[in-house]
Amino acid sequence: MAIDLRVQPLPDEVDGVFVGGGHNSLVAAAYLARCGLDVLVLEANDKLGGGVTTEEITLPQFRHNLHAFFVRWTADYTIWNDLDLDRYGVQAIFPEVQNAVPYDEGRRALLNYRDVERSIAAIAELSPQDADTYRTTYDEFAEIVARIEGPLRFAPPLPTDEFRDRLSRSRLGRRYVELADRSALDIIVEAFSAEPLRALLGFNVAVRGYLPVIDVPGTGYCAVLALVNSHQGRMIRGGSYEMARALYSAAYDAGARAVNRSRVAAIEVSNGRAVAVETDDGRRVRARRFVASNVPADQTLLDLVGAVHLDQGLIAALRDHRGLEEGLFGVHFALSRRPQFTAAREQPQILTSLNFALGYESHHDLLTDQRAINDRVVPEHTGLHSSFPTVNDPTQAPPGGHTTFAWQFVASREPDGRDRVWKPSDNDRQVRSVIDCYRTYAPDFEDCVLALAAHSPTDTGTHLTSMPRGDRHHGSFHPDNWGAQRPHHSISGYRTPIAGLYLCGSSQHPGGSFTGNPGFNAAGVIADDLGLDVWWPRRDAASVLASLE
Repeated sequence: MAIDLRVQPLPDEVDGVFVGGGHNSLVAAAYLARCGLDVLVLEANDKLGGGVTTEEITLPQFRHNLHAFFVRWTADYTIWNDLDLDRYGVQAIFPEVQNAVPYDEGRRALLNYRDVERSIAAIAELSPQDADTYRTTYDEFAEIVARIEGPLRFAPPLPTDEFRDRLSRSRLGRRYVELADRSALDIIVEAFSAEPLRALLGFNVAVRGYLPVIDVPGTGYCAVLALVNSHQGRMIRGGSYEMARALYSAAYDAGARAVNRSRVAAIEVSNGRAVAVETDDGRRVRARRFVASNVPADQTLLDLVGAVHLDQGLIAALRDHRGLEEGLFGVHFALSRRPQFTAAREQPQILTSLNFALGYESHHDLLTDQRAINDRVVPEHTGLHSSFPTVNDPTQAPPGGHTTFAWQFVASREPDGRDRVWKPSDNDRQVRSVIDCYRTYAPDFEDCVLALAAHSPTDTGTHLTSMPRGDRHHGSFHPDNWGAQRPHHSISGYRTPIAGLYLCGSSQHPGGSFTGNPGFNAAGVIADDLGLDVWWPRRDAASVLASLE
């Protein structure tokens, strides 16, 4: 009998099936497999990891991180430590220079560092008063992140009223509420006067997906987190995909298995319970105990399960779900050498920065791009999130070569509400504006380019169907879609109205970015529901907040 090698065989049944092989599925699968469950991850594409991917899309040996790049994972990060990822050779690089904001048409730059005191000294050259304010603000915000914001990301969210009530019982909790209820922009602008510093902090809010809502009350917590985390950025040696590889290795060693080129087309429901999944080519796997979906809640419940199994209120909420208002237009470059930034004449260390905010010399530049996004038009101004990964990790290019990427925040929809579709002519026009922006700060940039590849939000949505319109966070960060409201109050705790069906992706608390938090939290909920012997340390939000009293 002939064997079709294009079709991977699937087991008849397992304890649990994960829909989608993004990093949150891999995290949850690793935790639950170590509980003794027989789990299977089904991935539609050729590789696991979802947005955690590294590809040679320009020239051979030039590695490009298409979506996830900077991380805050370290050997003492909860998931890294629990899963003992050191065993798999994955390494995080922690550059001394964290962020660079060139200004004055590129002649000068504000740098911030992993060392807070060195960063304060750089701020003092702009404004001694801002430097003093930064020191006291950092100390306060660092305590809030360490005791509230950080731990709560590793726990399912409390109902909003209970959350606020528990916060009100402590001094630090009340201060957190006071800050969180404000807008991220207001916190930054009212605290600091130097525009490059405002731009730096606003940029660190924007890269988390908050640019469309940076001035909306209720986003202040992100300014708190962004200021502290602006000293904690890292990158993965060899490219971000090395982390996806390590996560699957941890899951595999615990007994989990994954099959790629296996797109789930339907989740079978019987008597109100998820009992099986079926792929788009007709293969079926029975789930004895659970199904967990890494794809967004609206796609999972409306498309894979079907509205017939849902109540009308949830159907309406999912159909009106707030998608992320912006996507990233990316351009990835293979370079013959490292470009020379004008600011390097006085500040040579700029060349080693992990992140660059190009075209964002003041907070007004961020607001210009925000207006374009919310008006659903392509911005005339060009502001970029950029990095030169090979400066800190030469393994991502051949000897002497370098790579860089530019990500521009662009509207995900047309003014009439239709999905924005990027055509080749649109790509060409945008690539030209990106190169011109680079040249403003590094005049020899274009001379260094060997090859380039554009990656539009349309390309992202085509390659990763869980990211329509390039929605890398599986939903907006508007306060209406945050905490116990993300993505709807009835499903914010990772459970769904379908028994045995869970949500473990970035549409859940605490949202997107390469954190693993939704997968970690979903694994805990599944383990609780199944009565498993949980082997890893757990947190619950009520206990975190009680410790403040």
